[in-house]
Amino acid sequence: MDPYKLKRQNSAIHKVLSQVISSEIKDPRVGFVTINGVELNRDQTVAHVFFSDLGGEEAGSLAGLKKARGFLQRRLNDVLRMRAVPDLRFVYDASIDRSIGVEEILRDLDESGGLDAEADRKRRMVLADFEPPADLTAALENGRSFWLVPHWNPDPDAMGSCLALAEALRLTGRDALVIGFPDPPLGFAALPGIEGVLPAAEAPELLAEDPPDTLLMMDCHRIERAGDDLAGTLARIENAWTVDHHLLSGRKLPLPGWVEPAASATAMLVMRIIEDMLSKLVPDSPDLPADIAANLYAGLVSDTGGFRFTNTLPATFEAAGRLARRGIDTAEVAERTLYQRSRAGVELLRLVMGTFSYEADGRLLLMTATGEMLRQAGAAMVDTESFVSVATAVAGVEYVVFMKELEDGLWRVSLRCGAGGDVQAIAAHYGGGGHRQAAGCTIAGEVEAVAAAMRDSVLGQLNP
Repeated sequence: MDPYKLKRQNSAIHKVLSQVISSEIKDPRVGFVTINGVELNRDQTVAHVFFSDLGGEEAGSLAGLKKARGFLQRRLNDVLRMRAVPDLRFVYDASIDRSIGVEEILRDLDESGGLDAEADRKRRMVLADFEPPADLTAALENGRSFWLVPHWNPDPDAMGSCLALAEALRLTGRDALVIGFPDPPLGFAALPGIEGVLPAAEAPELLAEDPPDTLLMMDCHRIERAGDDLAGTLARIENAWTVDHHLLSGRKLPLPGWVEPAASATAMLVMRIIEDMLSKLVPDSPDLPADIAANLYAGLVSDTGGFRFTNTLPATFEAAGRLARRGIDTAEVAERTLYQRSRAGVELLRLVMGTFSYEADGRLLLMTATGEMLRQAGAAMVDTESFVSVATAVAGVEYVVFMKELEDGLWRVSLRCGAGGDVQAIAAHYGGGGHRQAAGCTIAGEVEAVAAAMRDSVLGQLNP
């Protein structure tokens, strides 16, 4: 097997297991477990998972991990959608005990907050804690021409991140091109540099004439998220990287790069990348130019819902304050990216609100936008952006399922939930992804069947 591919698979399994163990396993015996590495065998049927326990309870942590093995293998399948999930075999790694005393590690972790709950740890994070990976910064420094591509149907975080990083690359003397999609949201007109975006339909011809040496997928960690029409073209670019803040998901391994779910938006990560890059390659450069700051702020304010979503952290406000000091009109950026709607979009919202259906004593709200509704309102799919926020504002609603008809029998499902739920697990089961409180997936089938599947999945969480 290709050693590079095997290394990527080991890394992907390592990331998923670390994430699931830290956030989803409640067994106190694995409270101090750290996954140090994963090694797949040649035929990928067995994965040796090397772990250490900073609490010094090797036997207890091993028993806890063995008990959770079935659950962990199911979560691996949910997130990575592997052809065959390997058998997990846990191996205690004593090397950490030999290199440094456990008591010293515990003392250092306690002083730094490493033993705190995940939510407390995030609240202590500052912007400087988000450090770009060395291999990604090396790829940015060594590349000479770049394509930056958001996911299909991008939001301001995806497109703003593309535009900001592209402009920063140009400041360092490199070529950078942003790829866009038809029917952009109305608020995209406020993003500096949007007029220079290349339509996705023109990408195949340009790739044949003048291919880039580096592809950057922004706000998504798989090329497939660019859509069927463009993904085949992008797959021909061998040197591909990602910058994303979504949880790992999908049927294939993630691209190499920087995937950091603790970040409130991809724009936060891009901000740190740009600051690092400009300090190294343009040492006499001033602070972030206003156009770059405006695009980053648009991504930050949109992905936090105007700083009201649960992903808003103290570091988020640190980033926002630093960007605001660059002289941008924060109120205008927020107004145009979050709240501006076309008249057709308002008419479509009226039709969609007529489909509101409450389940589980009003704790679940299902809503639908059909192709016929879009035609009747004269609207486009991008006009449905932020509709789900109307539903989440309804008193008593804990889960929202928004089904949008992409074509006959194919539905894009947007999922939202409160702090106690996990819609990412639901989305991952259907090949999608996102965050615990906000996720999405694409499902084929009749609307009644899709609604029933989503209803059953949500009720499984509401009534475990």
